[in-house]
Amino acid sequence: MAILGNAAGTTARAVGHYSPTTRIDAVEIDPEVTEVGRELFDMKAPGLHTYDADARPWLRTHPRRQDAIVIDAYRQPYIPFYLATKEFFALTRERLKPGGSVIVNVGHPRGSDTLENALAATMGRVFKHVARDRIVATNTMLIGSDARISRGTMVSASLPSDLVPVARDQDVEPAPLGGEVFTDDRAPVEWLIDTSIVRYAAGEGSG
Repeated sequence: MAILGNAAGTTARAVGHYSPTTRIDAVEIDPEVTEVGRELFDMKAPGLHTYDADARPWLRTHPRRQDAIVIDAYRQPYIPFYLATKEFFALTRERLKPGGSVIVNVGHPRGSDTLENALAATMGRVFKHVARDRIVATNTMLIGSDARISRGTMVSASLPSDLVPVARDQDVEPAPLGGEVFTDDRAPVEWLIDTSIVRYAAGEGSG
């Protein structure tokens, strides 16, 4: 698997614990953050390979096929627009093995689903199936794949016994695909996030 936005390696450490034979390509743009992960967060997964690089150029120059690509490079309040476009998700799809998945960690203001809907719509132009799992009020996981996605398929996967209850608790459902589609030519991510924050601060609710 590949992790784009590895930070201090929380996801890599968990994968290494539960699946020590898995190769993990962990990409983090800031090498100092990677060093902090090694020194303070026990980032020592057996199959871990770290790269100090920007996610999209790295993905373009590393053609290895992945079972999963985790995108955790979005940092509120600003998101790199070039990691949120149809062309970017098309590149991730090219780097997946058949049946593989792209998983996007989407943070957003409480009550605002505009960013989530736009990313889901953008992914829907690339993948046959897009699902979402609303973890908390300010965080959603979006999953894109050419294979069907459901809680049932997650539970039926070969999971360690202590992860089965976690999978059963996931509220996975098809993502709405009616949002704005971002492209390399037009991806007003900063405007969208700023608007959502202002609306939340003004008490206007979702949007």
